[in-house]
Amino acid sequence: MENRTNKIIKFNDEEKYFVLKQAVYKGKSYFMTVRTTPDGEDFTDEFQVLQENIRDGKSYYSRLTDTNILSVILKYLDAPEDKQEA
Repeated sequence: MENRTNKIIKFNDEEKYFVLKQAVYKGKSYFMTVRTTPDGEDFTDEFQVLQENIRDGKSYYSRLTDTNILSVILKYLDAPEDKQEA
C-alpha cells in the first residue's frame, strides 16, 4: 500500500482531490481529501473520504458511503498526530 499523503487523486480532469491523511482499516486504504480547483492551484471547501479498491493490480477510488466505516475512519483520521500528554 502506497503512501498517497500530499498527492493528488484524479477522478477526471475536472475532479481532483489532494490527500490530507491516509488510514488503513481492515486491509483497505482510506483517504481524507480536499477537492482542488480544476487548475490544481487552490483548494475548495469540499472534503471527501475516499476508499481505494485494487483490481487487477490497478487502484480505483470511490467516495466512502458506508456510515459505519466512515465514522471509524473519521475518528482515526481526526486523531492528533503529535498529541502530548499533560
